[in-house]
Amino acid sequence: ACTRVEGTINAIGLSHLIACSLNTSDRGLISAFVERWHKETSSFHLPVGEVTITFDDVALLLHLPIIGAFHTFDDLDVDQVMDLIVEFLEVNTQEAKDETLQTRGAYVRLAWLRDIYRRKCDAGQWTVAARAYLLHLVGCTLFANKSVTHISVIFLDAFCDPRQSESYSWGATILVHMYGNLNDVTKNLTG
Repeated sequence: ACTRVEGTINAIGLSHLIACSLNTSDRGLISAFVERWHKETSSFHLPVGEVTITFDDVALLLHLPIIGAFHTFDDLDVDQVMDLIVEFLEVNTQEAKDETLQTRGAYVRLAWLRDIYRRKCDAGQWTVAARAYLLHLVGCTLFANKSVTHISVIFLDAFCDPRQSESYSWGATILVHMYGNLNDVTKNLTG
């Protein structure tokens, strides 16, 4: 990230994520954890006992704030997604429409976000560049999905006002997100 964008990322409290990477090369290990997840207790049942991931774990491992406002992400229809993209990434309606058609829904490609970031930096539009970078950053780390190529536009809502984003408890948000995804995966395995 360029220096001007890094200031925004630091202020929000997500600068530690820049050094993080999602390595999914050991799918067997990930599958083993998923198989041992019990949604009733929100914990992993391991041979050594029952283990869960806590707020303190998130704060210590990811250096994310665990105190602050809790941001909820409400589902969006495609029109709301396009409105968010147009307004907060400052692209034209056709470009937003093309991207949502290509991703078949409320998503944008991480490669597309990198392109938006570069274009906005070249134009000196630092706030918009920061939003694109932040959405890409959380798409590669906190809210990564199994595609490893897309991010839901729903998370762009958290970066509409960088001053407000500073007050969020990102640690709590990611913990809820992770628990929800683990519950969904285990439901699909058993159902």
